Amino acid sequence: MKLGEIYRFAVQMAKENDPRTAEEMEDDLRRTEERYRKMDMAEKERFDLDSLWNPYPDSRLVYGNAETEIEGVLWGIDVSTGEMVLADRLRERGRMIDAVIGHHPFGRARPAFGEALHLHEYIYTQLGVPVNVAEDIMAPRIREVHNLSAPANYDQAVDAARLLDLPLMCLHSVTDNLVDRFLNDLVEKESPKRVGDVVDMLMRLPEHQHAAGNNNPPEVYVGDRKRKAGKVVVRMTGGTSGPKDIYEKLAQAGVGTVVFMHIPEAHLEEVRKHHLNVIIAGHVASDSLGMNLLADQLEDRGVKVTPCSGFIRARR
Repeated sequence: MKLGEIYRFAVQMAKENDPRTAEEMEDDLRRTEERYRKMDMAEKERFDLDSLWNPYPDSRLVYGNAETEIEGVLWGIDVSTGEMVLADRLRERGRMIDAVIGHHPFGRARPAFGEALHLHEYIYTQLGVPVNVAEDIMAPRIREVHNLSAPANYDQAVDAARLLDLPLMCLHSVTDNLVDRFLNDLVEKESPKRVGDVVDMLMRLPEHQHAAGNNNPPEVYVGDRKRKAGKVVVRMTGGTSGPKDIYEKLAQAGVGTVVFMHIPEAHLEEVRKHHLNVIIAGHVASDSLGMNLLADQLEDRGVKVTPCSGFIRARR
């Protein structure tokens, strides 16, 4: 596959598994295009043209010619200068590494990270939270994530890619969409009755089995394995954790148990206040699951995947 084909294939796969409807995604893209048309020339020169077709601001091809043929990639959860040097070293030793893929955003995808959280608004609305409430609750959190992302040294890995002339992309919400859909479908299929049933369901997945062997199993953070699960919701896409204010609204919407990759410690008391069960599936295992769902498709199309930087590779 060509580099640009991998990028566009990944985005298309994410769109097919997006919590939004196709109409909602197209409306968002149309509004982005309208905003671009109204810009002056200086603004257009700074504009991220990928956002006209790619609705995931935290997933970008940040270095490389889209026409480059790719036979193998080095793929990791966190990619920095070290992983770029590792890729170059592996190439010297004869490994087929034509590009590097990272999960967490870097380059121009990092300062835009906060914008990925708008996906939460659609998810909460589907769960029964009024859209005006969802947007109002999310606005301060989106600003907070933007402010935290802005000071990052976001071009460190990109500069290494340029100096080594090694193509580089990050695919964050793209693969988070895949694990989110996969696990929500699994919950619907298995209909777990107790909180412990949800944990057991996760433990049957190879990524989570591997993480458990490294002392990082799925855990009940709030609640108890013996409690009834009620309505189970998996929330694993949309950039990062939402705001504390959302737990009250989820309880009011009839949610009994929420499965997250991770949760801020400061949120746990708010969760307890609203009597929700919370299961933490594990960050690395959950990231790996989403990445694997895409990696399988790429390998089926002839692209060899070499995992690194925490990526637990498991084929389905």
